[in-house]
Amino acid sequence: MKKTGLPIVLALGLGWQGQAGLGGQDAAPRYMVREVRPDVQAESGAILSRPSALVYDEMWLYVLDMDGADIKVYAKSGEFERVLGRKGQGPGEFHLPSGLDILGGKLYVADAANRRVQVLDMKGKYLSGFRVPFQPHRVLALAPDRVVVMSLPTGRDGQEKVLHGYDGAGQPLFEAVESFFSGDSVYDLMRNRWFMLKAGGGEFFLVRATDDRAVRRLDKDGSLLAEVELSEKYPFQDIDIPVRDGKKRPLRALFWNCASDGARLYLLVPERTEDGDLGPGRKIVRIGPAGEITAEIDLSERVSRIAVDGKTIFGIDTDSRLRVFVMVPR
Repeated sequence: MKKTGLPIVLALGLGWQGQAGLGGQDAAPRYMVREVRPDVQAESGAILSRPSALVYDEMWLYVLDMDGADIKVYAKSGEFERVLGRKGQGPGEFHLPSGLDILGGKLYVADAANRRVQVLDMKGKYLSGFRVPFQPHRVLALAPDRVVVMSLPTGRDGQEKVLHGYDGAGQPLFEAVESFFSGDSVYDLMRNRWFMLKAGGGEFFLVRATDDRAVRRLDKDGSLLAEVELSEKYPFQDIDIPVRDGKKRPLRALFWNCASDGARLYLLVPERTEDGDLGPGRKIVRIGPAGEITAEIDLSERVSRIAVDGKTIFGIDTDSRLRVFVMVPR
């Protein structure tokens, strides 16, 4: 098995200290949003208990519901259509699923508590799957013979690899990315939260949520291809994380959630909540290939999860409801 030594640490934290704005004479174009058929979305009848991932194809949007242990399927207008899967341990059943991807008419599910990756057809029929020796957190299907699975480190044995590549049969191919380890479990858990997103051409992005402006592009073997830094104009929030000795350690939060659409990267900027912590936000910043800010998108609602398809933004609001927006010039 190939091992790569690319160190990645990601996090989101608690508290609030400040924010830097975009501003400037060369500010990126700004967009607002128009909600698509809000009446249909409000009356969809589907209840999302803890949505953890959104993916789409040409026709449908698929929302993975962790607590519901299923995949809810919507038309791209937001109208609910059907449910795939159910809670359990058998084929096509899930227990606390946390990651979802789509490739070639197949759904790939990180079935966390069952410690496996499952592959389903678009009607929810079980096709294949494989076991993993950890709880899978996220999954990317880059090709039929290349699936990248991300784990959440336990911290019990110090640093560990958190990025794992498999072939289509579940044979391990590579490991990459050392977890962050300081011995403080709360702080380490936050520091080890990160995202991987498709970048096109069988490649993918790795982005850190705090303390790092780097956007990394990796190949299908987990090797670093390119690295750019986010523009200095990118907004951020300085936060304090309580640690074991009763003190606080500072972090700089960059985003709450993120999405990609081809080579474009979209970062959801966190905002201050009523109790002074950081939470889901109402601003998305689009990032170009050199790390530059190419657009600001102001949402009408705070959202915690996003997916972007051209000018359409799919979001999960703070009440766990699906919202569908279209970008329009401000």
